[in-house]
Amino acid sequence: MLDKLLLAKNTVYYTDQQLEAISKGFCPNCLPKYSPYRILETYYSEELKINVHHVKCDNLVKCEWDEEVPAIRSDNGLEGFFNS
Repeated sequence: MLDKLLLAKNTVYYTDQQLEAISKGFCPNCLPKYSPYRILETYYSEELKINVHHVKCDNLVKCEWDEEVPAIRSDNGLEGFFNS
């Protein structure tokens, strides 16, 4: 799941419901139907100083949502658990 705080800080304005959808891998413009988005590329943004995903809605016929979102995931508390 993407970090919603970074997402809100580094993208255009989205509602809490839309941020939740993006963080779980869904297009914010296709709500309430949850259409997934696809990651087109991942690169390091010099402007933001983090890795970002260039994403686009999977529903190419009805939706033109295209955005860069942070590629950083929120810590679920299990990071490195199985490697210790």
